[in-house]
Amino acid sequence: MKVVSIVGMTGAGKSEVAGLFEENGFIRIRFGDITDEEIRKRGLELNEENERYIRELLRKECGMSAYAMLNLSKIDLARKQSDVVIDGLYSWEEYAFLKKYCGEDFYVVAVWASPRTRYARLTGRSDR
Repeated sequence: MKVVSIVGMTGAGKSEVAGLFEENGFIRIRFGDITDEEIRKRGLELNEENERYIRELLRKECGMSAYAMLNLSKIDLARKQSDVVIDGLYSWEEYAFLKKYCGEDFYVVAVWASPRTRYARLTGRSDR
């Protein structure tokens, strides 16, 4: 099964594009869910400061491909059922890890939006 990873700057519309894939039968995996789960497990408040702390901690402990590795069991399980869309691939190491693991079944879609558009979206965002 295919694994399509959505990449782009914050506010570019990655989650919107991932949602379109999901509407067309793909199983969606949001890499940021690992951060949210770890924050809850530690009893921390879900905010930007704690998100950054956990991201840096996980990458320090597991390397820059941490999110790809930590989501691998979810990806494998989902691939048994359907094509997969990954919402939020952030590092070259994650890309290299998944490309090596999935081979020719791995694709990347880049989402672009102007800085003005991204800023407008971010100021109206209530989460993340």
